[in-house]
Amino acid sequence: MNNPDTLLAPAADCREMARLTLDCYLSSILVLAECVEVACPAVGALYYDPLVRIRRRLAYDSSVRTLLETRESLETTLAAYADKARRYCELRSKDLEDILEILGRIAEIGGDKQTLLSPLVDEVRKRLTVGRETPTVDALTGLANRRELERQVNLRLAAGRQFCVLFFDIDDFGRFNETLGSESGDQVLKQLAERLLPQVRGRDVACRWLADEFIVVMECGLENARRRSVQMAQWLRGPYTVQADGSEATLEISVSTAVTECIAGDTPRQIWLRLEEDFHIQNNAVAVT
Repeated sequence: MNNPDTLLAPAADCREMARLTLDCYLSSILVLAECVEVACPAVGALYYDPLVRIRRRLAYDSSVRTLLETRESLETTLAAYADKARRYCELRSKDLEDILEILGRIAEIGGDKQTLLSPLVDEVRKRLTVGRETPTVDALTGLANRRELERQVNLRLAAGRQFCVLFFDIDDFGRFNETLGSESGDQVLKQLAERLLPQVRGRDVACRWLADEFIVVMECGLENARRRSVQMAQWLRGPYTVQADGSEATLEISVSTAVTECIAGDTPRQIWLRLEEDFHIQNNAVAVT
C-alpha cells in the first residue's frame, strides 16, 4: 500500500516552491524600484511608486490572472523608465557640453572684461546648482517627501535611536479620483496633511509616502506609537469638503493604519516590509470582525 505521506509530499513541495518563487519575485520588484531611483534619481522617483504598487497588488493577490496582469504592467513601467532615463541622460550630457563651452569662453576672456566674465560665471553657477538641488518637500502637501523620510530614518538608525514608523493609507482614494477628478483628490491630500501636521512633534517627521499614503516617524516605544496611531487615525477620519465641477462636495474619509518599531540592525527595507506585514494583519483583522 502506498504511504499517504509519500503521495502528499510532491504537492507540498510544489506549494513550497511556488511560495518561495513568489517571495523572490516580490523581493526582486522591490529591488528594481530601489535601483531605478538610485540609478537616475530625477526620473526614478517617478517610477518608484508604480513599481511598489505593482508589488503590493501581487502580494495581496497572487492568482494567475494577477500574475499575468502585473507582468505586463511591470514590463510597461520598466520600458517607460528606460526611455525617459535615456532621454534625461542625453539632456544632461548636452547641459555638460554647454557648460564646458561656457568655461572655454571664460578662459578666452582676458584683461579687464569683467562685464563679459560675470554673466558667464553666473550661468555656470546656475547650471551646477540646478544639477545639485534635491527637493526634500512634497510640492502638493508641504510635508517631507519620501527621499527626506529615508534620510531621517537612516539618521536615526545610525544614531541608534528608538523610534517607530506609523503608516496611514486613505481608503478608496482611487474611487474619489475617478468620480470627482484628480483636483478634488489633491484637495483631500492637502487637507489630510493639514490635519496630520499638528499631531506631530517637532523632533518627529511627517511625510507623504506614496500618492495617498502618509508616514510619521515618531521617537517612542511601540505601545505609545500604537496608541498615537489610533488617535491620529481618528483625527484624520471624517468629512472633507472639496470643490468639484464648480460645486461643493462632502466626502467621508477613512484611513487604514499600520505601525512598526525599528530595532537595532534594521535596514530601511526591513522596516518597510515589516510595516507592510502589519498593514496586512490590521486589515485582515478588520475584515474578520
